[in-house]
Amino acid sequence: MSASSPRTCDREDPRLEAAQRRLRESVSRADTLEAIREIVTNLLGCEEIGLFTVEPGNCGLLWSFGIDPQRHGTLDTFEESALHRVLQGEFHIAQVAHEGRANHINPPLRVFIPILLSGRTVAVLVMVKLLPQKVGFDDADINLVKLLSDETGGALFEGSANASA
Repeated sequence: MSASSPRTCDREDPRLEAAQRRLRESVSRADTLEAIREIVTNLLGCEEIGLFTVEPGNCGLLWSFGIDPQRHGTLDTFEESALHRVLQGEFHIAQVAHEGRANHINPPLRVFIPILLSGRTVAVLVMVKLLPQKVGFDDADINLVKLLSDETGGALFEGSANASA
């Protein structure tokens, strides 16, 4: 499942408002990364996260939480079809049947989120494996993903005070 333009953010969703406030109050790159970790773990149900650069010839891990950097050190270790979509600016949710659960009725999900700056993908946030109880994404989750995609690029990659660690 993928989507390129989830519906507009619902301002009445308290999770979305809290996430947006947390991101906007970040005062440094390190604080923005911590805000991303808080949003992804507490609101989206994933404790295995990696942020990867998408510079030509360098798709390496910039930051991670809960993943093995030796195993997931580059974007090349993930599904090529998902990467093609995310590099085009779409987020992508993939089922990962070969990982995790013994029963394959609800295989774990992996989420690829483009981090956009001026409409261009500058990095990819990968939610490597959602928690076992998280078997899908609803509209509120999709709005949180869209928020991360749209609002973290500037804080992380622009040459502003917010981008310095």
